[in-house]
Amino acid sequence: MLRQLLLPPVLLFIALGVPSNAQNADVTVEEGAPLTVECALRVEERADWRKDGGAVPSDMRAAGEAAAGGKLTARLTAAAARAHHAGEYTCARQPAARVRVRVRAARPPRPARPPREAPAEGAAAVAPGGDVALELTYYDVGRAFSFNCTVPRTADAGGFVWRKNGTLVEEVWDLRERYKLEEGGAVFRLAGRSNEDDFGNYTCALGGAAPALGWELRGRPYAKLPANTNVVEGQKLKLVCRVVGKPYPEVKWTVANSSEEGNATDVTVALGARAVLSRSEQGVAGAELVLEAAQRADAGVYSCVAADGLAALTTLRVKDMYAALWPFLGICAEVFVLCAIILVYEKRRTKPELDDSDTDNHEQ
Repeated sequence: MLRQLLLPPVLLFIALGVPSNAQNADVTVEEGAPLTVECALRVEERADWRKDGGAVPSDMRAAGEAAAGGKLTARLTAAAARAHHAGEYTCARQPAARVRVRVRAARPPRPARPPREAPAEGAAAVAPGGDVALELTYYDVGRAFSFNCTVPRTADAGGFVWRKNGTLVEEVWDLRERYKLEEGGAVFRLAGRSNEDDFGNYTCALGGAAPALGWELRGRPYAKLPANTNVVEGQKLKLVCRVVGKPYPEVKWTVANSSEEGNATDVTVALGARAVLSRSEQGVAGAELVLEAAQRADAGVYSCVAADGLAALTTLRVKDMYAALWPFLGICAEVFVLCAIILVYEKRRTKPELDDSDTDNHEQ
């Protein structure tokens, strides 16, 4: 089953900035795989992305623009291709090319298998032999990883072919100049630091044969929260859990009276219907915790955790709604006392002066 996406905005320009002939291409991507639309403009231009003449889907993000060779390259990305991405995209007033993208229906869920650590720099991940099922593998964002294609090689088998999400790795924009093929192409190694968008399905094969080995690479998730959070009683509280590691898992929240382990309670149980969990702007389910009116009893240690990743803690302090009023009242009291002292002093000072004035008038 194929769902078709029409993405016409890939604009190709020659060095002088004049549009070349329209380039049409057919690309097949699996549903759920990362989606990227590129657009080349003149340096003085700026991308203005549109879908069917209107706004682009909210789950698509415009990546940073990069200028090189007298041209400006803009990108529109989505973490996972979906049916609602279908349509005509433009990044300028005069689109010059069309890219026909077909989204292949996602494969049925595979039987769960124990996760295996991705190797650090200098080590290789050995894939299971003779099985085309993808092996679930985690990597640490910011660190290198590698795969070893252990397919037996014959004299007439040809070279190793590596793909990411069904696309040749040399054609994947995000991997350009970031990977190396070693040992005759049998080892795929990411050079330098990895990023969140390196997740996906990697496969290897010999020559034109079907993929023989594969890995489902996921970023090991961990959460981020500020160390301390303050809110005034009665005001709205909003806690956002920042997650690193794609694909983003759902976030779970707990609250405790202290940072000691073992006494945490799920926020929906501890706070009831007042706790509203929603998807964050980052696109993480349950990552946003909102309380419309914070109470003094809501103070405590809040924790968010993404799947089996590292949790993040923040200490919430709920201030008395009149806490800011007491210093003001104290200042007012000081001013009142000072004015009273000045008034009494002035009255006592002016009375002798009036008595002396009356005495002088009587003597005259």
